[in-house]
Amino acid sequence: MKTNESLLIEYAKTYNIKEFIETDPIQFPHHYKDKKDIEISAFISSWLAYGNRKAILKTLGDIHKEFDNKEYLSPYNYIKERGFERYRGDEKSLYRFYKNKDFYNLCQTLFTIYIDEENQSLEQKIEKEIKKHPHSNNPCLDIIDIIIHIFKEVEGIPINNTSACKRLCMLMRWLVRNDSIVDLGIWTIIEPKDLIIPVDTHVHRQALRLGLTFSKQANMKTAIEITNNIKTIFPLDPTLADFSLFGYGVNNPK
Repeated sequence: MKTNESLLIEYAKTYNIKEFIETDPIQFPHHYKDKKDIEISAFISSWLAYGNRKAILKTLGDIHKEFDNKEYLSPYNYIKERGFERYRGDEKSLYRFYKNKDFYNLCQTLFTIYIDEENQSLEQKIEKEIKKHPHSNNPCLDIIDIIIHIFKEVEGIPINNTSACKRLCMLMRWLVRNDSIVDLGIWTIIEPKDLIIPVDTHVHRQALRLGLTFSKQANMKTAIEITNNIKTIFPLDPTLADFSLFGYGVNNPK
């Protein structure tokens, strides 16, 4: 009988493959080559990544059609040319509890970062902010705190880091992990070994089953506990276990 450790290693190899991209929101930033385009697409894609996967992909598909139409041709040009302006104050539904005005506020914040402040990338903006603030002993948590501060006016961004901040941890995984398979690996601001595993209800349930945590709360403290325990298996790349736990849930549904 295979041990839990050997199963997690096996599932990581099984699901961390190019084919995974086709059914995941990470497919959208994979369409681009320019760093700014990848960052913008990744941020918006992770922001919307909750709920029904089919509905997520449909909404993101519609947004990216706007980005890529002949007027803008890319996410960065869409932000620079203020293609989002028509959503200002729009109360119509975008996706679940998000309204069009929430999308406007997110795009307006991105406009400020890239255009008003003339940053070459979101990563550069974060690096500047890190220099202004004292560091904790957790570099991933520091960056999450900075993102929360920068995007504090945007609906759907956590108000602090006490929750699991699942979508921000996922965004960090996308942008930092650099094995050139599923994740994008365009940020060098921290190393993959310092990432925190994205914890949602599904991941938390699998982690409880495997004894990676005994906490009943899916919060940041639990996410860090799971990450630290996963490091005994993947010491240099703990968020590789995101694929493992996904696979474990698929193969052990009960």
